Amino acid sequence: MLRLLLVPAAIAAGTLVVLPQPHFNAPATSAGSGKVSFQVVSSTPADPARDVRSPSSRPLRLEGPDGSTQHVVVSPGRYAYDFRRYALPPRIAPGEREFVYEEVVFAKEAAGVLYAETAHSTYAKSSYGLNAYLNAVDLKTMKLRWRSPALVANAGNFVFLGDTIVAGYGFTSEPDYLYALDRRTGRVQGRLPLPSSPERIARHGNVLTIDTYDHRLVVRVAGA
Repeated sequence: MLRLLLVPAAIAAGTLVVLPQPHFNAPATSAGSGKVSFQVVSSTPADPARDVRSPSSRPLRLEGPDGSTQHVVVSPGRYAYDFRRYALPPRIAPGEREFVYEEVVFAKEAAGVLYAETAHSTYAKSSYGLNAYLNAVDLKTMKLRWRSPALVANAGNFVFLGDTIVAGYGFTSEPDYLYALDRRTGRVQGRLPLPSSPERIARHGNVLTIDTYDHRLVVRVAGA
């Protein structure tokens, strides 16, 4: 049973908005429109033991019922959004229920919209592929603007590049990709195969540094 939560910091921020249960869209299967393209400048092996997922700074606070599950996004003194109804997918493989809690992995606000990545940290087959979404919540209407296809975002963060969001998805023995999503609609605009699961993305103009499980890539983006 999903545990509910009263978060002191969230209450202090104002009304705790529990978002309605969303649609669990099917997984992305292609590069979408292909409007955005990626060019690998370099790909270098790296130590898998290094810590690249720990953020240097976290713009919004993520909270939950314990130290391992997080489903509330808090901007102190401004808002608190509860994604608890996003946490359990509609289909769960037998014996996998305790592993498919889709917590908020990363969240960032821009131009009146809260963008939140929700994902569980086990195999996609455990939730029949209904995992790893980007979600855009309108801060004025307090409603979901859009939800991406599944299996596009479980990395430690995502970045903005103009009207594009760059996110990444991968897991052990699964295909690993970098994705470009339309910031206004959440639709896929391009993707790039990666050598292993993406951990963190850093932007330098139209060039990205992608740390994966065992590589560091430098990638140039066009069309964003």
